[in-house]
Amino acid sequence: GCGKTTTTKTLVSLLRAMGRGVLLAAPTGRAAQRMEEVIGLEAKTIHRLLEFQNGSFQKNSDFPLETDVLVVDECSMLDISLFAALLAAVPENAQLILIGDADQLPSVGAGNVLSDLQKSERIPCFHLKTVFRQARESQIVSYAHAINRGEVPRIESPFKLPSLWKEHCDCLFIDSNEATKEQLRVIKKVKEQMEPARREDAYGEQELYAAGNPVGLQDIISAKLVEKYEHIDFGLLQTAENNAVELRAVLKKTHPWSSLYYGLTASQVLLRLYSEWIPKYYGRDSEIQVLSPMTRGSLGTMTLNKNLQNCVNPSAKDKTELRLGERIFRVGDRVIHRKNNYDLGVYNGDIGIISSINSLDLCCTVTFLSDRRLVEYEKEQISELDLAYAITIHKSQGSEFDCVVIPLVSQHFKMLFRNLIYTGLTRAKKLAVFVGTRQALAMAVHNIDTAKRQTALAYLLR
Repeated sequence: GCGKTTTTKTLVSLLRAMGRGVLLAAPTGRAAQRMEEVIGLEAKTIHRLLEFQNGSFQKNSDFPLETDVLVVDECSMLDISLFAALLAAVPENAQLILIGDADQLPSVGAGNVLSDLQKSERIPCFHLKTVFRQARESQIVSYAHAINRGEVPRIESPFKLPSLWKEHCDCLFIDSNEATKEQLRVIKKVKEQMEPARREDAYGEQELYAAGNPVGLQDIISAKLVEKYEHIDFGLLQTAENNAVELRAVLKKTHPWSSLYYGLTASQVLLRLYSEWIPKYYGRDSEIQVLSPMTRGSLGTMTLNKNLQNCVNPSAKDKTELRLGERIFRVGDRVIHRKNNYDLGVYNGDIGIISSINSLDLCCTVTFLSDRRLVEYEKEQISELDLAYAITIHKSQGSEFDCVVIPLVSQHFKMLFRNLIYTGLTRAKKLAVFVGTRQALAMAVHNIDTAKRQTALAYLLR
């Protein structure tokens, strides 16, 4: 909300008006495409700009780039090796302008380049701090700034205030949960003890149904469980019709407007958001992207992709499928390209829709959303695709989506960091919905990840 896009566009226009040659680049294909769309000039990935071939860059100190100014966006994603290669290829008399947000996720590779450059105080830095009027009205922007300050925002719930849907509030929190492995074990154990045959075998008819002992069953089961689960509502667990009710019976405390009261777990809420609620209130043409902190677990991308695919694009007799190991692709599936492929002209993080499948030749056609370009995938190239109903927050960096849904539960505690949540939230243009627990949100906001990186760039520059 501070005008980074507008500033960059104006800066490039002024430089060109002065007759200076300008090149545009970004670390990922998606980020380069966004840069190109906003500025109206060709932008390349850094690998493509430096002409990466056979494991090395053709552009280097011996064969530098031909430009007066090089503008690089999304620089928080630059690792130390790529940045070194980039610097080597910049002509001595050229200017290098780095644009980025050091509060977002650092690079996957080694280093914390953008943050270190700022800390060194040897590089002229300009911080855009003013949040403009239009952005101030956005809760996405105000909550993102609060998270950056280490404050846990009070995000309203549509289960508490249903009018928020019709008011088109742009940031919501749906309190929900998934059972942990320990809770699942307890539920299973209790249900086994409640089976009539097991009860009679274990305790005998007389002990179970002794007169004057109406809670005999609960006493017996409680004795078998660890103390912290003595609060279990056995009556509710015995009559539970779904996983949400089972979990409610096991939890000590449930949020007053939790989805569990409506018989929905966190994963079920995600399915309803994607297939019903967001299309209904925010438009069926809105691009919805689930962003998860993890790949594994009930709310990781692997499980969510299978569940979302079966929900919004299920198997049908007249629908052609492609099977690749455990992955199934269907016409209409949302997919992501997983690595840079310069032959196809698609890059790591590019998202599209499968428009056709040839099951005999094992090939397919994907329409990429950024430019509506059709790309043909041969059999050996399909392994570069994956389902993209849900992607990791790391994969989303450098991208924007109309509506973003972020699962946030304590099972993800190893990945809950402030910069991760900040990055996920700021991918949303029209709507961001958190699904999970407020304890998990607080855990993330108070957990700073970048401090753990041991880097020396700032020290060496000083």
